[in-house]
Amino acid sequence: MRKTHLPALFLALLLFLAPLCGCAAGPRLTVTFLDVGKADCILLTLEDHAAVIDCGEQDDAEDLLAALAQAGVEELDFLLLTHLDKDHIGGADVLLENVPVGALYAPDYDKGNKQYEQYVEALEEVGIEPVHPTEALSFAFGPALVTLLPGEKAVYEESNDYSIFLALEYGQTSFLFAGDAEEERLKEYLDSDWADRRFDVLKVPHHGRACDLTEAFFAAVSPRFAIITCSEEEMPDEEVVSGLQALGAKVYGTVYGDVTVVSDGETLSIR
Repeated sequence: MRKTHLPALFLALLLFLAPLCGCAAGPRLTVTFLDVGKADCILLTLEDHAAVIDCGEQDDAEDLLAALAQAGVEELDFLLLTHLDKDHIGGADVLLENVPVGALYAPDYDKGNKQYEQYVEALEEVGIEPVHPTEALSFAFGPALVTLLPGEKAVYEESNDYSIFLALEYGQTSFLFAGDAEEERLKEYLDSDWADRRFDVLKVPHHGRACDLTEAFFAAVSPRFAIITCSEEEMPDEEVVSGLQALGAKVYGTVYGDVTVVSDGETLSIR
C-alpha cells in the first residue's frame, strides 16, 4: 500500500475504511479496482467466471497479470475496453498475449497512439475480433447480468466520450462503471431510460474530474458507494468528492491501494 501525504481536506473527504459489513456465505462477486495510479484496471470474479474492465497503462500489465494469478484466474469470460486512451488500453496487448479471452468489447475508433497500435497487433496475433456494440447489449456473467451501454454517436470530439458504460446486476446489488465519460456522454446517459435507475456502487467517471453534468449524473445514479481511480499527483476534484458525500455516498479511492468490493447478492463489503 502506498504512503501518501495529502492535504487535510482530502484526508477528511476521502474514505478508505475497513469492511462496512460482512457477507453471507455463498457465491461472491468480487470487484477489485487495482491501484494503478490515474488509470483504470478492474477485475471481476464470480464463481468460475472472470472479466477485466480496462488494462491501465503499459507499465501496469505485470500488475494485472499478477492480480489474475493471485485470484486463480487462468482465462477471462470477457474484456471490456471502455475507450482507447493509453491509461485504459496500455496493458491490453500483454493481457491478450498471456490470457485467453472469450470476448472483447471496445468502441470502434482509431486512437492513433503507440498503445493502440500495440493493441491492434495483439488482436491480430491472437486472432480475436473485437465486438463494437452500437446499442445496449446484455449477457450473463455467471448468475449476474452485464449490460454494456455504448455511446449513441459514431464520432465524438473527445476520446473519453466514446466510453462504454457497464451495468452489473447481481441479486439485489448493482454496479455502474462509467469509464472516463465527460459531458457529451453523460448527457446521453441522462437522456436515456437508464437515468431512472439507482446503483449501489459507482466507478466515478474520468478519475474524479468534474464537468457541468457531474452533479446531475451523481444525482441520477445516487450511489451508496463511489470508487475513484486516482493518484497522489492527480487527486479528484473537491466538488466531486463533496458532491457524492452530499448524496450520502461513501467515497473510496485507489490512491491508497487496491479497493475491493464484495457482494453476496444481498449485502456489500469493501476493503
